[in-house]
Amino acid sequence: MGWLERQLPPAPDFFSEKLVDKICRRAGGEKKIDQMELAKELRIIAQSYWIAAMSSPLGIGDGPILQGSDDRKRLIQSSVLHPAQKLVAALSDENLTLLSEWPDGAVSAPPDRKNLLRELELLIGRVTDLIDAMEGRTQRGSPLSKEFKIDLAEVLTELFRQYFPDVPARRGGYDRTKTASSEYTKFMEACGIEIFGPSFSFSGQVLDAATLPPKT
Repeated sequence: MGWLERQLPPAPDFFSEKLVDKICRRAGGEKKIDQMELAKELRIIAQSYWIAAMSSPLGIGDGPILQGSDDRKRLIQSSVLHPAQKLVAALSDENLTLLSEWPDGAVSAPPDRKNLLRELELLIGRVTDLIDAMEGRTQRGSPLSKEFKIDLAEVLTELFRQYFPDVPARRGGYDRTKTASSEYTKFMEACGIEIFGPSFSFSGQVLDAATLPPKT
């Protein structure tokens, strides 16, 4: 999370040996599976995406509630970007007389104004980049939560193809039945629920996007 690191709830213990064995049996395939290595890779993926979901307003699992790009952009502008810009202007050389302490002085230690201005400029640049990315997402009509699910599905699909190379990575009749109908969708369903709980699911559109052949 970098500069946005904050305290998160303890992460679950993902992908027990028993569950990975069950996943492998459901997925089938003729290749002998290194279940310990598969479990290791699944746990790395789970940890990474769980942290992302717990740190972003995606409305996934027990993470922060969903915020649309437009609403989130307006909040960032009003509560972060505009106040930072006003503070930079107020602390500029031209406006320093506003903060004159004569003749009373001050007891508390002074801040490092130049360093503060540098950090504020970094903050302004960072949130401006974020707002630009949100505007691009709005133009594409792609919600962040959907992009998150597609990204996770692509990573899990790549892992499925690696460990079950003789099993087709396609969803079969998943869109026409109440339960997963192919080995691939069973694998994806089991992994998603293990990471984010029983309310999590991959839509047919997400799985289709994840299984598209690579562009040439």
